[in-house]
Amino acid sequence: MTRFSLPLCLLAFAAACRPSPDQLRSELRKHPEIVADAIRAHPTEIMEALQFAADSYQKVARARADATENARISRELAAPRHPVIQPGRAVRGSPSAQVTIVEYSDFQCPFCRRDEPVLKALLQKYDGKLRLVLKQTPLPIHPHARAAAEMFEAVLRQGQDKAWRFHDLLFANQERLNAEGERYIEAAAREAGADLTRARRDAAGPEVQALIAADVAEFQQIGFSGTP
Repeated sequence: MTRFSLPLCLLAFAAACRPSPDQLRSELRKHPEIVADAIRAHPTEIMEALQFAADSYQKVARARADATENARISRELAAPRHPVIQPGRAVRGSPSAQVTIVEYSDFQCPFCRRDEPVLKALLQKYDGKLRLVLKQTPLPIHPHARAAAEMFEAVLRQGQDKAWRFHDLLFANQERLNAEGERYIEAAAREAGADLTRARRDAAGPEVQALIAADVAEFQQIGFSGTP
């Protein structure tokens, strides 16, 4: 007869008595009060364990998100997109600058408004080396953005200075644009020095309509979903 020492017997007995994961799962379904009792008996330890698990998950999630974003940036750099810049577009900065920023903008977008000082600071810091080209991508969620974009492109046909003055007025008074709509759009165009009769005609004309449609199509083709 084979003889076992007492410690080996105890280990064998413990292994035989250890419930399987399926058995544990079944018992906890039948008796969820076991978990409640454990939480009541050891609240601090359990909360620390849960917090540790949450922190670990967030680290893993951030790492995955960073890896996904880095991969996207690498793909973008490997195959850069080249927006079409038609003659006569609104340009700030040096027209012959080596670096061009193409901004897809919406006059009712609060983020576009917030980024205006940043863009102006960049143009000032890199004077002569940077230019900004403005494209019109009015979002459907903004009821007056399309009319503002049309008027901007119409005023642009009367001069860059007038167009950018109109642009700055709309962003400086975005609350009025949101509240008054086309009434303020026309008031801002008039204040910018535009011939309003001509601007109205050009805003509704086929050239402006086709230009904005092309901007929106390019914006969507690139894969953007928001402005700027």
